[in-house]
Amino acid sequence: MKILLDHNLDRRLKTHLRGHETSTTQEKGWADVVNGKLLDLAEADGFDVILTADANIKHQQNFSHRSIAILIMRAFNNRLTTHLEMIDAVQQVLTEIRAGEIRETFHTDFDRKG
Repeated sequence: MKILLDHNLDRRLKTHLRGHETSTTQEKGWADVVNGKLLDLAEADGFDVILTADANIKHQQNFSHRSIAILIMRAFNNRLTTHLEMIDAVQQVLTEIRAGEIRETFHTDFDRKG
């Protein structure tokens, strides 16, 4: 699977997504590109999934016609150590996610109400 790490995630997360072809928005020169344009660029470059911490993306875009999926990592902070605690759940969702889907993974200590 070809995964794009959004700029709001630590780029070192890439090394923990074994078995996938992973690039960061920084590596692609897209660090300042946002939402709709980022989705267009990622789709054109053949990415299957954008991995992000931006929970609002699901409300900002229409994904019904998209060939790319979004996986949102929901945690109480954006630290690498926190996200690494979620890596098994992320890997599981990556085996299930399909084009046009938006899925979320939650850190075990994340308050889903807030």
